[in-house]
Amino acid sequence: MRVLRLGLVAYPGLGGSGIVATELAHRLAQMGHRVYLFATERPFRLPKNSPVVYIPVDLPFYPVFPGPLYTLSLAGVLEREARRLGLELVHTHYAIPHAAAAYLGLGEELPLVHTLHGTDVSVLGMDPAFHGPTRKALQRAKATTAVSRALAQEAQKAFGVSPAVIHNAVDPDRFYPRPERKKLYAEEGEWLLVHASNFRPIKRVPDIVRVFAKVRRKVEARLLLLWKGPEEGEAKRVAEELGVERWVSFHPPTPHPEEILGAADLFLLASEEESFGQAALEALASGVPVVATAVGGVPELVR
Repeated sequence: MRVLRLGLVAYPGLGGSGIVATELAHRLAQMGHRVYLFATERPFRLPKNSPVVYIPVDLPFYPVFPGPLYTLSLAGVLEREARRLGLELVHTHYAIPHAAAAYLGLGEELPLVHTLHGTDVSVLGMDPAFHGPTRKALQRAKATTAVSRALAQEAQKAFGVSPAVIHNAVDPDRFYPRPERKKLYAEEGEWLLVHASNFRPIKRVPDIVRVFAKVRRKVEARLLLLWKGPEEGEAKRVAEELGVERWVSFHPPTPHPEEILGAADLFLLASEEESFGQAALEALASGVPVVATAVGGVPELVR
């Protein structure tokens, strides 16, 4: 096997794009490739003992600017480190602003591959402030991929590119049924319902709580909401309003979601838009049925 020197670019947080990029980087490194992961902080799901080399993207702030210039900072780091490390390819996850930053920093010196993940096409990608530069960067790339057929069709209309469809993957050695752990999260005789997301408004977490309240009228059940985000406060308010706060728990982010997902009886996904649904895939791999809204790429996963 020829060992490749690869650079991956990702957001380090709780969103699906960062998770997928981190898992891919880790697997490629385990195969023996030299993998360098560029992000503003060490990705949450990157194992401590991973052979992936984390390259920080610092965000210097100068009072003359209204805020940190992430795109320029990333472009500069990629230009400098690609030469120093002898990178042979750079693969970005989530096009905005990663595709434009990679093209700005590297031009056509290296093959650039961009994976589209969802709102980088359907929401942010349609913003006039981002659309033009992103379209140019994607069209000049060596290749683009999308995580679902639905997203690939959107990208073709929005940016004039034809991404290869590569659905997200999951590690079956990590995600499998763990019924023995259910007692850690639910009482005897209760159904354990789980939702996991970054709690953005598009995920409709308060509506998950409303659904649970209706379920609770019929059967003994408990809802576990995994991770955190801007809608956490509203979800707590709705739980109190509906009188189910006693049976709704919020679990902080964990690098080992498989330990919770594998204990669940049902996974809920109520997204307004969803290009794929990585958490739903991890739930299915854990042997957990998924009830989801039929939006975006979800029907390609949940049938």
